[in-house]
Amino acid sequence: MILRVSINARDPRHVAEVLAQILDCRIVAAPGGWTLRGANGPDLEITSRHETSPLADESRVALSTSRTIAEVFAVAGREGWPARYRRSQGSAGTIELLIEGDRIVEVLTAEMQADYREKMQAAD
Repeated sequence: MILRVSINARDPRHVAEVLAQILDCRIVAAPGGWTLRGANGPDLEITSRHETSPLADESRVALSTSRTIAEVFAVAGREGWPARYRRSQGSAGTIELLIEGDRIVEVLTAEMQADYREKMQAAD
């Protein structure tokens, strides 16, 4: 069970605010960043990225939303974050957001979540 996921960003507050809108959850200040809190899931902590490395780290997270595909794409477009629907053979579909141009966050709508659960149960 995952209790918390942490990623970093150049502008953690802005990233937290945008993801909170997509995921329909609230944000709270946390030491070194912001935490997204939803009713049914792990906390997502967004901290400041230290620019000592030229490469973004390889963290990735899949998040559920009650928003529609169109709503997620609209928010991503407004922010200038590239987004695409992706479905690999035999896997559930996801929306991949490229936040701040270099960090992939996967977002699953209600339909995608049902498909994801079905695929995970079939794999067990």
